[in-house]
Amino acid sequence: MGGEEERKMSLFRGKVNGHLRKATALLEQYQAVRSDQGSRLTQDALLEACCFELQLTLVYLLREIAENYQVSNADNISSGDELAAALGSMDKTPQEVLEIQTLQSEGWLSRLESAYLQLFRAESKSAQAVRQAPAGGLIQSKTLDQNALDYSLLNEWVNNFRELIDRQREMMVEC
Repeated sequence: MGGEEERKMSLFRGKVNGHLRKATALLEQYQAVRSDQGSRLTQDALLEACCFELQLTLVYLLREIAENYQVSNADNISSGDELAAALGSMDKTPQEVLEIQTLQSEGWLSRLESAYLQLFRAESKSAQAVRQAPAGGLIQSKTLDQNALDYSLLNEWVNNFRELIDRQREMMVEC
C-alpha cells in the first residue's frame, strides 16, 4: 500500500477506536451524573449521544473493512449492504461482512440501528405532542417503548462492539 492508503486505513481504524472510546466515556459520564442525581435531561442526552457514537463506530468499522479489501470508494460506505455490494462487484464475500449483515438483520446491531432511528422518530412525535397540547396547558407524559435506551443496554452494545472489532480485525489480518 502507498503512504496515502496507509493513512486512510489508519484514519478509519482511529475513527473506530475514537468513537468507541467516546461512547465509553459518555457512559462513564452518565454514571457520574446519575450518582450525583443529575437532571434526567442530562442523563437522556448522554445516553442518546452514546447511541450516536456507536452508530458512527459501525460506519467507520464498515469503512475500515472496505479499505482493507481495497474498495475504491470506502469513504462512501455507510451500511453493511453497501459494503457487501461493493465487495460483490469485486467478487469478494468476506466472512466479516457476512457476520455484520447477520447482526444487522437479526442481532444486536439490528437493535442498535432501530434505537438510533427511533431517536429521530421520537423527536418528531414529541414535537407533535407539544403542538397538539390540550387547551388547559397540560402536556401528556411520553411513554417510552421497549426500544428505550438505558445504561445496561448501551453498555452491552459497547462490549459487543469491542468483541466484534477484535474478531473482525483478527479475520482481516488472516487474509
